[in-house]
Amino acid sequence: MTKKKIIVGSRASDLALNQTYWVIDRLKEKFPHFEYKVVKIKTIGDKILDRTLDKIGGKGLFVKEIEAALLNHEIDLAVHSMKDVPTEMVEDLSIGAITDREDVRDVLISKDGKALADLKKGAKIGTSSLRRAAQILAFRSDFVIEPIRGNIKTRIEKIESMNLDGIILAAAGILRMGWGEQISEYIDPLICTPAVGQGALGIQIRKEDTFIASIVKELNNEDVETTVKAERSFMNTLNGGCHVPIGAYARVKGDTILMTSVIASPNGTNVIKLQDTCDREEGEQLGIKMAKISLEKGGDEILKNIEVGE
Repeated sequence: MTKKKIIVGSRASDLALNQTYWVIDRLKEKFPHFEYKVVKIKTIGDKILDRTLDKIGGKGLFVKEIEAALLNHEIDLAVHSMKDVPTEMVEDLSIGAITDREDVRDVLISKDGKALADLKKGAKIGTSSLRRAAQILAFRSDFVIEPIRGNIKTRIEKIESMNLDGIILAAAGILRMGWGEQISEYIDPLICTPAVGQGALGIQIRKEDTFIASIVKELNNEDVETTVKAERSFMNTLNGGCHVPIGAYARVKGDTILMTSVIASPNGTNVIKLQDTCDREEGEQLGIKMAKISLEKGGDEILKNIEVGE
């Protein structure tokens, strides 16, 4: 009897494949009688490495080609970092599960192991993220931000090749690659609020495929799903992509959701950071509420200025 084969789409980077194989291992634990095949797909975000992400388009840079493969029935499901998934989903696709979440924080890897507060005046910090750059500049305006692109290994190597004092990355990627010993500092989310969905993996499927939906739902973590939906409602209300200075981090504590959000000007001179709580079942409404308050407090002007390139 031929095994049912499940074809999984993934970006081709080492980290993306690491995440995809982690999901497959969890599926194998529950459904060992299926065969699993990985299809590596190169996205536009992987192809264009000589420009920062905000210069090559705001949304879907790391998912569009994978979504096309799903729609064309070339793959059965896709594994994404949730921070890369636009809040407006392609009509015929959905997120079938959001898995256990890794550490949500950003981290510093510095040349000499120092923390942000201890780096020299005028230290050069590498990051491709406007969100990280804005908040780090708000923390210390003397820092010099250097744009860097590439996979995690490449970015770490740029500390030496570009003579940087440090780089800022997501803890989740470093930890999933098993390189946690390189981390100099886990940055407090109140200093650098994480990206929406950071640390969470989403399994994307075709809405019509009830068979695959029934399988992947076994990997869904309800607490993570609840918090990520709250964060995404914040970003969706702002109509912001994942490459603008917007962040949100929600966590479940008993029957309560606690959320921190940020909108920041790219130079870090204007930062609107909020904290609020709600009942567990009202997370998405909390995200909408915090977005509207942020806009009223000047976030609207920040986002308009970014759109016109000021």
